Amino acid sequence: MELGMRGRVALVTGGSKGIGCAIAQALAVEGVAVVVVARGGAAVDETCAKVRAAGGEALGVVADVTVATEAVKAVDAALERYGRLDILVNNAGGIAKFGALTELSSEDWTDAFRLNVLGCVNFVVAAESALLRSPAARIITVSSISGMQPGFYNPHYTTTKAATINLSKHLANVYADKGILANAVCPGPVHSDAWMQNVAQLADKTGVDVEAAYRTMEQLESRKIPLGRVGEGADVADLVVFLASDKARWITGACFHVSGGKYAAMG
Repeated sequence: MELGMRGRVALVTGGSKGIGCAIAQALAVEGVAVVVVARGGAAVDETCAKVRAAGGEALGVVADVTVATEAVKAVDAALERYGRLDILVNNAGGIAKFGALTELSSEDWTDAFRLNVLGCVNFVVAAESALLRSPAARIITVSSISGMQPGFYNPHYTTTKAATINLSKHLANVYADKGILANAVCPGPVHSDAWMQNVAQLADKTGVDVEAAYRTMEQLESRKIPLGRVGEGADVADLVVFLASDKARWITGACFHVSGGKYAAMG
């Protein structure tokens, strides 16, 4: 299906790996020029190479989303190369330390807030003037179903992901009359770097090798998902592409769960 996005420009934070990489590639397939933003230069280059190898257009920018001036630098690079910005995908996020409430320091909470919440804020502020000039502006925030229904661990992650959902709804309110649509996407368990971090943690706690921990975690999580499998980056990316397209022209302030039915089952 032709989504009519050819010639538009998207900036994807955390775009070098996992879900972000899948989003960058999926947008490029639709003819969107993609600005891939992440902290690791080698991974940024690798994602851009994948996009170009498939016939797409990509620009890599190494930047730290937690630093406001770095966000400005990334947006300026996009405008210098392409002269416009139509789609902002706030995908960068995560946590440096996993743990239960009493195992976390105030620094762990602050770090999570800076990455998951301020990272989004920095890029919205930096991109606002460019998005206001676009005839089809979109802000899409990748959150998590844990922001809707937390579990027993990593409350600094789940709390800040809840904040990104609230932020997305705020942006929808503020920008509706200015033509910028803002929506959130909440993935469930997806094979990614974060998935492998969880696998490594399980291996460390249980004293088994990573391969055994991977199999155990795959089985445990798949049983919680009505559709019977852990997600892939492409499962999330396809929804992001739809929300960025004209097909989603009357959707703003929404939060979509992409979890194979896990969120519904949690209720």
